[in-house]
Amino acid sequence: MLDAAIVEFQRAGTSSADINAIVEAAGVARSTFYFHFPTKEHVLLELIRRDEDFLGEELGRFLETRHDLGAVLEEIIRLVVELENRWGAPLFRDVISLYFSPALARDEQWSRHPTFVLLAAEIERARIRGELYEDVESYDGAAFFLIGLHAVLISAREAGQAREVVLKKFVKSTLRSLRP
Repeated sequence: MLDAAIVEFQRAGTSSADINAIVEAAGVARSTFYFHFPTKEHVLLELIRRDEDFLGEELGRFLETRHDLGAVLEEIIRLVVELENRWGAPLFRDVISLYFSPALARDEQWSRHPTFVLLAAEIERARIRGELYEDVESYDGAAFFLIGLHAVLISAREAGQAREVVLKKFVKSTLRSLRP
């Protein structure tokens, strides 16, 4: 059912998605959809949860290799852009809008998100090694980076060389703000 909803959201956008098309494609009753997903936003939340776990696993595998903080930031960007490509830009924007909405932010804690936790730990390790300013707060640094990344991706919508340049500058600026 989730996959059918994603296909419909990609086709029509979240707000215009047709619940009847979703349940027909999934082969379930309309009431079954609402039992699992009281609103369309709940579908997006489930999509977020599923793919956050995937991103966390992929980032965790990367962190098992030799790396520096810049490489970690670049890998997060690669993983998120890959996710954006898989979802499609309109669905990605819908998910990000919900992800950073005041309603969700009020109920969510960053510490529940695997990518955030892994990035915060990497920032803290770099700080302990003396690579960053002594007063860098790892949780704040991770939050600023992830929020900034999503803002860059939403504002620089067109994939291509210009977007890649903006993303490289974003990593460079982030590192410059953390390093003495």
